[in-house]
Amino acid sequence: MFVNALFVLLMFRCGSDILSPGDKGAAVVALYVVATLGLTALKIALSGTTRGDIVVCATVFSLLIVNLLWIPAEATPQFYFSVSVLLPIVFLLILSRCEPSTFIRLRRQALVFGTPALCGLLLVFFVRDGGLEADLLAALNEQPFHVVAQTIAKFSILMINQWIGFPIASLILLIAFNVRSALLGFLLGFLIKKFSSFNMRALLLALLVSVVATTFIMSSSELTDAFLQRILYRDRDFLELDASNLTSGRDEIWRYYGQMLEDSSLVELLFGRGAIWLYGPFPLAAHNDLLNLMVCYGVAGTTAILYAWYVILSRLGQEYRMSCVALFLVLFITNGVVFHQSNLLFLLFMAGKAREQKLSGVLGDELMPQRGLPANG
Repeated sequence: MFVNALFVLLMFRCGSDILSPGDKGAAVVALYVVATLGLTALKIALSGTTRGDIVVCATVFSLLIVNLLWIPAEATPQFYFSVSVLLPIVFLLILSRCEPSTFIRLRRQALVFGTPALCGLLLVFFVRDGGLEADLLAALNEQPFHVVAQTIAKFSILMINQWIGFPIASLILLIAFNVRSALLGFLLGFLIKKFSSFNMRALLLALLVSVVATTFIMSSSELTDAFLQRILYRDRDFLELDASNLTSGRDEIWRYYGQMLEDSSLVELLFGRGAIWLYGPFPLAAHNDLLNLMVCYGVAGTTAILYAWYVILSRLGQEYRMSCVALFLVLFITNGVVFHQSNLLFLLFMAGKAREQKLSGVLGDELMPQRGLPANG
């Protein structure tokens, strides 16, 4: 029953991210928050938690509250923003203590039932936003759907160990969306997994597909120019193909936030200024989680939040850990992953408490004692 509830929550989150990639509406957000906190409380009631996890959650919560109380902005949007940062941390820290069998069954349900459901949601998204007669690629390029692309990338990590056609299809989808941070993160995670597993057959097939695709693109200068223009410069005016266009303006945004940090007082540097894009003259977030965290929560808050995410990532299943870490770090630097609540998809890859156990089924996962990053907390 608990696994089924987790699966429904994850698919509800996927559905809301794909069908409503912008504002979700108060009712959807409230339902999501209540369901997430309810499952967290149920997990604690069923099997408890650890003092370490409680201390981490309490520390992050306290720093966010301090930040909320003293920043010169309206409380409601700042509170909502802080909830979007705190909720995934609390949920994932507590749920990561579940037994390994919970995550094996959850991954099985995601593959068998979640994959076709996700494909159906994407089909609805394409028909609605691209239109049957419209230029879908142009429509996706004009309005990057970062949340949708992140959902595809995170869900697709689950398919890396399946038939090679699944991750290749995911790469094609991400190329179509042209959200370069999600594409690069998933590609890096895919390559890390394939090279680390020494699956020569899969590596050769991936290499063959890459060679064929590259040869096809380079066979025509017009096709090559069109590909580079779309991927690198997102079809912008050729006369304006400078570094700012190459980074979609991130270099200017990062300079703005870097200057703000330089101009901060000691208190602001320690405890932050809140989500300044919600009340300041500059309406854009930093598109870089480190800058976002430093400006919003200062050194104290950034340290606590990063430690919490280190603990969460250290508990990911060994089979998926490095691929998830690679995806997380790319999104962390180039776009933003801490503030995207589709982070909950990382729950699919957790292994829980480390102990040997083998369950038969679709995945046939074998859980071995964890090595590498310690399960802190």
